[in-house]
Amino acid sequence: MDITCCKPDEWADLVEIFSEMERYHHPQAIIAAEQMAKYLRERVFPADSGTEIYKGMREGHIVAFACVTVVYPASRFTGQMFIKELFVSKMYRRQGLGRQLMHFIAQCAEARGCTHLDWLSVREDRAVQDFYTSLGARVVEEVNYHRLDQRLLSQLAASSDRI
Repeated sequence: MDITCCKPDEWADLVEIFSEMERYHHPQAIIAAEQMAKYLRERVFPADSGTEIYKGMREGHIVAFACVTVVYPASRFTGQMFIKELFVSKMYRRQGLGRQLMHFIAQCAEARGCTHLDWLSVREDRAVQDFYTSLGARVVEEVNYHRLDQRLLSQLAASSDRI
């Protein structure tokens, strides 16, 4: 698999695999290609999104991708690379492509001066857990992951609590 960082004008090339990822996470969803194209063009690919997309190519097709960002501050004047998404197309799973993509990401993180590489995963997905364990990753139990859903986010944004 050939892995490269996507250029800003390559958003259209990822519509199909991003749509497959969305169906994987939300099997009942109907994904319109036009909607996904607009999302990629306007939200994911602009420079101010802070997202880099690495694509894995095989036989002229994108078969895997990862979305990463470098977060600051991190310990000792470094950065922390965070993987928001890593996805391998269904036909290409269990062929070592995820491992190749993680290897590439680790190289990019080191080249950027990052001392940590972090990501989230679905706890109940045993295959994913086994894969990340095989890389030497550990589950970080010292921190809590917090979320406001859309309703609570809107409530907080609209609140007028001022000191």
